[in-house]
Amino acid sequence: MKISTKGEYGIRAMLYVAMHSEGEPVPSHEIAVNQGIPEPYLRQILAALARFQLIRSNRGPQGGHLLGRPAADISMHDILVALEGHTTSIDHILAQPCTIGVGPEHCAIREVFLDVKEAVENILCNLSLADLAKRQQEVCECKIEIPHDLPPERLHRPGRPLHVVSD
Repeated sequence: MKISTKGEYGIRAMLYVAMHSEGEPVPSHEIAVNQGIPEPYLRQILAALARFQLIRSNRGPQGGHLLGRPAADISMHDILVALEGHTTSIDHILAQPCTIGVGPEHCAIREVFLDVKEAVENILCNLSLADLAKRQQEVCECKIEIPHDLPPERLHRPGRPLHVVSD
């Protein structure tokens, strides 16, 4: 799965608004400064999120940004689709014909990538912005360190059987 800077910044902006709005609009300058996002780029991202009604923007001296609907009703999937058009970069792989000589309906590689896509979609569809905000609060309050990558024991599971699909 690959998320562009636009997707990452959009998630960070949405999380910031979810955690800091408290019913009052959050100025884009505040979001930009606190999230390290260039403000002109942030405005473009917020406009894209507004087109999908994920964020509401008010202009003027008391203006700013609010969530377009409750955080519990906004999934990570919603945000990424609004900004990236998709959630995984696997679709282009799935669109390729299988040239192994057995045809696409019998391609084990395709099966693996479909499993990856399904797992990613399930996680993103079932994780709301409210869930993410709650977890972020816990991480900050308890000073939980999040690793930069999976530990080696979670990257490879020797002896794990392949999922077999039968007729």
